[in-house]
Amino acid sequence: MNDRREIVNRLGLTGEAEATLHVALLRELAQGRPVTLERLAASLNWTTDQVVQVLEQLPCGTVEYDGQGRLVGYGVTLRETPHAFVINDQPLYTWCALDALMFPSVIGEPARVRSHCPHTHKPVTLTVIPQEVLSLQPEDAVLSLVSVATEGDIRSAFCCDVHFFASRSAGEAWSRDKPHASIVTVQEGFELGQAIARQLLDKAGSESPRVF
Repeated sequence: MNDRREIVNRLGLTGEAEATLHVALLRELAQGRPVTLERLAASLNWTTDQVVQVLEQLPCGTVEYDGQGRLVGYGVTLRETPHAFVINDQPLYTWCALDALMFPSVIGEPARVRSHCPHTHKPVTLTVIPQEVLSLQPEDAVLSLVSVATEGDIRSAFCCDVHFFASRSAGEAWSRDKPHASIVTVQEGFELGQAIARQLLDKAGSESPRVF
């Protein structure tokens, strides 16, 4: 079993400026369109140069850009992934299953999530609000967690092996040759995601903007 406290500590951003930018960018991306540096700066009440400076301090691969230099992804992304993430009818995606459980609290909106079990290829659907997971199908769906690698960007070091599975048996079959992986319930994953979200919001000096 992975040390979940280690996952919280490793995935939580260490700097106040980085956390503040991450929260603001997630909320802008939730509107379903690419985010210019100028728009992000305005939402933060920063200068564009300040935004660029913080972005340049992030590890390579942390943020996605389009061909025009606009931001299109940072955990939540406008680019298609296996994890569809719909907020206010805006079709979005997340980098991994844990992101789908974590970011509704940061954005402050409920999300409808649709993913696919990589072992059985069956759909896994759920609704996530800041307090809980609703309408999970199949009801015994689980997710995988892995140790956070010390090298590489976060997507290759963690996200690429964090999936939803249709059942524990499917997850365990997938993880059989992955000694760094463990299988947890969706509720356990949700609680882990909330711990990371709280850490991110605390460092940003922010709160989830809506209470359900």
